[in-house]
Amino acid sequence: MFHLKLIFASIYLFVFPACIMHYTKEIPSNHIYDGKIDNIVTNKLPIKVRIDRSNLQESKNAEVISIKLSKENRYDRRSLSSPPPTPSFIKNKMEQYIENYYSEEVLAKFKMDEQFIRNSNANLLIEIKPILKRIEYEKNTDVFSIYTLSIIPFLLASHGEITFKLIDLNRKEIIKEYTYDIHHDIYEGISMFLFSPFIPLFSDYLDHSSNYRTFSIMRRAYEAFQRDLKYDLSRDPKLLEHFYIKDAPNYSLQIIKLNHETEFSSLFHSSMESALISKGFLLFEVDESTSNKTKIDRMISIENLSYERKGYGKNEINVIKYDAICKDIKSGKIYWKQTVTYKPTQKVLIDVDTIQNSVQELFNLLSQNGDI
Repeated sequence: MFHLKLIFASIYLFVFPACIMHYTKEIPSNHIYDGKIDNIVTNKLPIKVRIDRSNLQESKNAEVISIKLSKENRYDRRSLSSPPPTPSFIKNKMEQYIENYYSEEVLAKFKMDEQFIRNSNANLLIEIKPILKRIEYEKNTDVFSIYTLSIIPFLLASHGEITFKLIDLNRKEIIKEYTYDIHHDIYEGISMFLFSPFIPLFSDYLDHSSNYRTFSIMRRAYEAFQRDLKYDLSRDPKLLEHFYIKDAPNYSLQIIKLNHETEFSSLFHSSMESALISKGFLLFEVDESTSNKTKIDRMISIENLSYERKGYGKNEINVIKYDAICKDIKSGKIYWKQTVTYKPTQKVLIDVDTIQNSVQELFNLLSQNGDI
């Protein structure tokens, strides 16, 4: 009988997509609140934001722990980092676990929050440094889940840490750090499918998906950081002094062409120029006059620009590649460098749309890295 149920469950799970619910536990405050009314900061805080991925390799090496409920109702943990090997159902999903801790959802939260304004000349950089430390699973829930045709969900949990660093770019020093422990639970089973339409109504930190990716981790971390920063700003006026916009440098734009002048190069130059101006860059044209040259602080150069057409007719795809470099005119210091490869998801786009999208891709990358 058990074997029949096992076969039926296997067929069912193969035919139907996985039903997964994510929940990230609330993060307690770093402070003991004194009960006083907060002095709300009314001005928008200019910031730059960056996700530090230097811990990515450590996250890939996160240990996997088997948990078994003992007779005394205590959890016994056994590391699976060394033999026996990590179970395949975790190993195959490892990339998704890691992505949850480096999700760009946190950048979206900063963008939507009216308290902050992203500015390329902001003095204050918020650097977010995550790490996935371990994954835990209850050893017997996979058996129970299969035996009950996935009505009893399979349980997993990930544990990590996310640190928000406030960095004064002018002083080149860390002003403050906020570190939060993350506990993220995963429930996988058919029963989750029944609750999925109602899950988002109860909490922003409950997600329903068909895979192991979730926004709930970064949402919860952002909530904790925003709460604690708001508290500190209301009680420490000196902390607020680090949030200001520095004098904006003057830029020039140069497209380095490998071949002769083409209509494509002209369209690209025009699109890039318009995008820079719309983003608040003070852009000047460089000519032979000495007066104009002395106005320029930084040069943005576009190098190795190429435009390829692949396929024919309705299957044609246009691919744009280029290197964008921003450097100091006098010292030659490189402020940022990005390689962009843009291939549209739509097969038929006119040249202007493709070019504009490839330019936007550059600004997306610069934004993600905290360069603008």
